[in-house]
Amino acid sequence: MLKLRHDTPAAWTDVALAQLDTFLQDHAANERKVSQSAIALVAQHPEHRAIADALIPLAEEELSHFRQVYEHLLARGKTLAPDQPDPYMRKLRRAIANPAVDAYLLDRLVLFGIVEARGCERFAMMAEGLAQAGDQPELAAFYQELVRSESRHHATYLKLARTYFDPERVAERLDSLLDLEAEVARALPMRPALH
Repeated sequence: MLKLRHDTPAAWTDVALAQLDTFLQDHAANERKVSQSAIALVAQHPEHRAIADALIPLAEEELSHFRQVYEHLLARGKTLAPDQPDPYMRKLRRAIANPAVDAYLLDRLVLFGIVEARGCERFAMMAEGLAQAGDQPELAAFYQELVRSESRHHATYLKLARTYFDPERVAERLDSLLDLEAEVARALPMRPALH
């Protein structure tokens, strides 16, 4: 698992659990957006077969997660929320806006790997918090399963980066973007959101 440079504070779990419906709505939105981003990479880089081969199944899995979160919301008497901008992703995307097509592809692959690692960390925290509460075992099990898939997803993006770019260049960009992600994550207020 990729080692992030800023650990989410334990108190974040309390915030997310206290506003669980809001967290689930944000989680659903993120699963949908990740699926769309994966398909966008496939469409924008049709010449890279490894991207299509890896990201089409990833997008399908993320869309399945979106459906599952939606079903958890419905079971709780809730539904999806209107789309909201994600301040975490907005700040990170601003940092990778690069007109050079190959540099932009490298940045997106590396950044998406980092974002998946952050999701994995927070899903693990949710699984533990829900398990400790003991009153929603099905939801706790769902988040435990998500930890496994998100760890695969973060590795997929980084493997794709190393497939198309020199490993030293990938390592340098990973180092830089890990620092940036830690700075962004540290500066944002705790809220019942995946990021």
